Formats: sequence, structure tokens, C-alpha cells
Amino acid sequence: MDRLIRGNSGLEVGAVPMATPEISPAVADGRIDAGITRGEQPGRGVRRFLLRRARIGVQLAQHHPLAEHPEIEIADAAAYPLRLPDRAANPVIHDQPSALFRDTRPHPRFHTPAVSFDMSQRDLRDGVTLAPAGEAAATVQPAGLTWRPLRGAPRLTIHLVLPREQSPLHRRIRAVAKTLAHELHWLPD
Repeated sequence: MDRLIRGNSGLEVGAVPMATPEISPAVADGRIDAGITRGEQPGRGVRRFLLRRARIGVQLAQHHPLAEHPEIEIADAAAYPLRLPDRAANPVIHDQPSALFRDTRPHPRFHTPAVSFDMSQRDLRDGVTLAPAGEAAATVQPAGLTWRPLRGAPRLTIHLVLPREQSPLHRRIRAVAKTLAHELHWLPD
């Protein structure tokens, strides 16, 4: 977001925190001009444009036994408690990891924290709990935490959401987002 804001004078960019299921309807009915969602979100009256494919992994304490591995097997991660976000607030980010671990043995133990957002990731510091996360988590790790990819996991997708009928503003947003995605090497050339 910062780079989008800095590099485009005349284009006002602001973040409006919303639950994921609200983004596509808000774009469709014009409450917001554009949105960014993780995973494909259902919705009428919108078009989605792929911005990024990211590896899925887990955040964990640096002293966790699995932290010594460069990649973690899905079944190995399933042996530890797994923190997932509240499904009502973010169905895709809840459902995608749930599906990833569905057929693993041992059966995973999922839990949802009482606090929906904790920047310090306090619950991961116990050296036991893992949190499924996209690879962007590796760039903003609080001290004492690390991120490792899950071997064989599908990629998480990030999409730009625009109205089905696009104005010149929407076409400009799409062009800027596409250029930025290529500059950051999120998409192949």
C-alpha cells in the first residue's frame, strides 16, 4: 500500500479495514473503488485480477523444534496446535488451511485466539503453537518468531477486486497494481 500511495500522485489511496467477505459486495455497490483479497472471494458484480501467488507456510517461535527445518512437512505441522483466524471474519483464510490439513494424520488441533489481532503474536511464543500464513509473513516477523514454508502446500493467491463495469479510474488502479506486482516479482513476466 505504501508504495502504491507514494508512486501515484493524483490517486488517493487509503486502507479501509473490512472483514474479507465484505470486500467484494462493497466494491460491487460502490462503497469502495477497489479491494484486495486473499484467495478467491465469491461475489457478484465484480471482477478479480491476480496480483500474487505466495507460498503457504507457518509462523512459529525460533526455538520451536520445527524451526530448524528449511521446509516443514504438512503432517509434521499437524502434530502441533494450529492457530486459525475466526472463520466469520475471514472465511478463505480459515478454510484454506483447514482444507490443507484435513486429510493429515495426526488430526490437527485448530484453535482461534480470543484476540483477533495481536501484532506481537504472543500465542506463538510458547514454542508449541503454529500459525498458517502466507510467505509475506516472513518479511514482517516480530522478534523471536520465524516463518517456514510447508512442503507441497498449494499457493495462496492475492487478488485485486474491481467492479465489473470499470471507469477510467478503475482501469488506472488495475494498471498501477499490475505494474507494481511485476516490479515486486509477484507475477511472471
